[in-house]
Amino acid sequence: MCPRRTREEDLERKVAGEYNTLRVYVHMMKAKDATAREVYRALEMSSPSLARLHLEKLVELGLVENDRGSYHISSTPKRFGMLRFFHLIGKWFIPRALFYFLFFTSMTAVFLYLSFRNPSYVIPAVVALLSALVNLYETLSFYRLLP
Repeated sequence: MCPRRTREEDLERKVAGEYNTLRVYVHMMKAKDATAREVYRALEMSSPSLARLHLEKLVELGLVENDRGSYHISSTPKRFGMLRFFHLIGKWFIPRALFYFLFFTSMTAVFLYLSFRNPSYVIPAVVALLSALVNLYETLSFYRLLP
């Protein structure tokens, strides 16, 4: 008897594992509402029927709803796969690492300011700067992953 797959695993395999379906879902998360023809044009797909195929797959999984040819994102967009590492703010996907980069950058500025009065703050400033640079690299890497 094979173990039963969870809904999360199903989404991982059927959406995150297929590039075009994931592209359509990411577009729908940004657009909130679109027709198959609009998705076809926005993503420069080969045909509107291909866009409709991926939209219908998302409908079957409960991620998108169909209202007489107009598709819209379900009430609460789901984050799975690589989408877990992003926050959707408006139409922007912001990697979580960006927030860490901003935090460590502000720490660097504070430690550099304090190091003018007390040189012992130079080492924490360097550590914070290195952490900020690592998180900047991670942020840019995540942006390259997003379809």
